[in-house]
Amino acid sequence: MIKAILAPLSGTECDEAVLTTCLRVLASESGHIDCLRLLPDPSELIAEAAQVDMGGWMILSDTVAAIEKEASERTKIARANLAGFCARENIPMSDSPDDAVRVSVSWREEVGNEFDRITAAARCRDLVVLAGGAGRNGRLPEEALGGIVIGSGRPVLLAPQIGSRGGFDRIAIAWKDTPEAARALTAAMPLLEKAREIHVFSANESGSPCAEGIDSSDPIVRCLRWHGLNVHGHFVIPADRTPADAVLQSAREVDASLLVMGAYGHSRVREFVFGGFTRRVLHGAELPVLLFH
Repeated sequence: MIKAILAPLSGTECDEAVLTTCLRVLASESGHIDCLRLLPDPSELIAEAAQVDMGGWMILSDTVAAIEKEASERTKIARANLAGFCARENIPMSDSPDDAVRVSVSWREEVGNEFDRITAAARCRDLVVLAGGAGRNGRLPEEALGGIVIGSGRPVLLAPQIGSRGGFDRIAIAWKDTPEAARALTAAMPLLEKAREIHVFSANESGSPCAEGIDSSDPIVRCLRWHGLNVHGHFVIPADRTPADAVLQSAREVDASLLVMGAYGHSRVREFVFGGFTRRVLHGAELPVLLFH
């Protein structure tokens, strides 16, 4: 079951999509949304700025002060966004698992590197919800999003730019015969068990025979049917599309409310290298995407 969700807030329009997506995960269930607001560490800002020619310490001081002022203003907006969300949805503020409420939220602020803090905090939650979709103010860079997916050891749900309400009734799975896809499916089982309809898509990737794609999806479709789930298997031929775009289009055609997929990538010194499908989703998808590495 998914009970504890980490929801980093940015003080931008992304907050509404993140909070709404958290509530969709907890549809008809009880659980807790832990809202985290991260503030920049002045010492880190100074250390980074000192590595480039800032034109003197006076300019450096002004730059740090401006960054801290913006962070403070966005923190106020994030608090207001959360308060408005709680008022609309009638959700109480509580940080105790013993409180007899269906869904609760909590607020906390921390100082430090955004990527490192979110990655560490996610390890102690069932799921982390981050702003996904098109690049915009408040959404983490693609490399940071992917780094959290790879480094946290937890499933990451990317909320699209335009959020929806209600549960995930129709779920699409981008399936490959890989450990990452298998782990993503296991992580998504609490959501799959509540879905009315599940569609498993396997795509014919460059250089692979069609039979391999068909064979890779059939066993997992049968496995899910043993769970009593309403599952349909599909073999997608990309034609003039990339496999990622072909699967995303197929998910739209069945009106999927969620896409589940494995995240493919590895870390090198100070950077992450991602597979093509993972890069495409990190760049932006129109529906919520649950990734697990």
